[in-house]
Amino acid sequence: MESSSLDAGRLGRATCDVIVVSYDHARFFDNLFDSLSKVDYPRELWRLHIVINKDDDGTFEAVQRLRAKYSSELPELIVHEPHANLGFSGGNNLAIIWAMQRGAEFVYLLNPDTAVNPNFLTEAIKVAQSEKGVGSVQSLLLRGDNPQQINSRGNALHFLGFGYCLGDHESIEKASTEVTDISYSSGAGVLLPVKVLEKVGLLDETLFSYHEDLDLGWRIMLAGYRNVIAPKSIVKHYYEFSRSISKWHWMERNRIAVVLKNYSFWTLLLMAPALVATDVAIWTFAVKGGWLKEKWRASIWFLKPSTWRYILNGRNQIRRTRRVPDWLIISRMTWRIEYQELKSGWAEKIANPFWKAFYVSYRLIVRW
Repeated sequence: MESSSLDAGRLGRATCDVIVVSYDHARFFDNLFDSLSKVDYPRELWRLHIVINKDDDGTFEAVQRLRAKYSSELPELIVHEPHANLGFSGGNNLAIIWAMQRGAEFVYLLNPDTAVNPNFLTEAIKVAQSEKGVGSVQSLLLRGDNPQQINSRGNALHFLGFGYCLGDHESIEKASTEVTDISYSSGAGVLLPVKVLEKVGLLDETLFSYHEDLDLGWRIMLAGYRNVIAPKSIVKHYYEFSRSISKWHWMERNRIAVVLKNYSFWTLLLMAPALVATDVAIWTFAVKGGWLKEKWRASIWFLKPSTWRYILNGRNQIRRTRRVPDWLIISRMTWRIEYQELKSGWAEKIANPFWKAFYVSYRLIVRW
């Protein structure tokens, strides 16, 4: 595996494209652009991309107004209008490919509902260049409505494919002051070396929405790279937990797809009892939660031949880039669901003890 650290003389002089994908997010742009206008990274070394997936709220006009307002403070600004909703994955990939074709060394994916500290990019790039084997660098995400609280100090990867923010609502004092390895980086604020993306591939556009950052982080680890957090790179995230019922379709469909793609065959076979038992429990959870239709849609997707072609193609691609065995990946996972927005009696009293028993067993058995 190649080290992602660069020559000491290049420290802080890398080129980077910052990418923001919008879906009727105009209401956030004044705050976002104001913070981006204060970024201390040399203007000639970074570019800003706005990808407009949906514009029923005057997003394009807002971008043009703010481009003129901050013309002397912002770097080159590129607006992409695909005239279709490409999702988080497709929207980011559109700008990533644009940046790669023009020689960018890094891309930084940034949510529109954020505000950045002036040194967020400098500190993230510094970590990517000075640490060995870096595949992604997440900024420390703080809650925009209360910057003394953490939103994410890295994301947790559950061994059955669930993912969630670590440290949400914790005091900022609990955040590590050192660069720390994490399971995967949140797509709300993450720096990605282009050389790593050239090896492991871009975001999975089939996933469209939810779990695409989890999948990329898993593939980065499988290829032998590290996902880390840069504690001095600060992004404030004005985060609202989605209560939309439709999200459960994407979350369940994509969770299972990522598991089927990224684990080896023997690991999947061993985990089959835990996967099936969890799926049965989630059906019950879906009935009680009122999203049975979404769970059904997620499940029948796996009856399509095209779905299995997609999964097999994904497994073949991972086989070519894999450098790390499953036992090491599993050791970086968790059996707990601790995310505050998803906490429930079911998770605390039944699911977590059940998952712990399986997880401990797998840690002992898996040696491949």
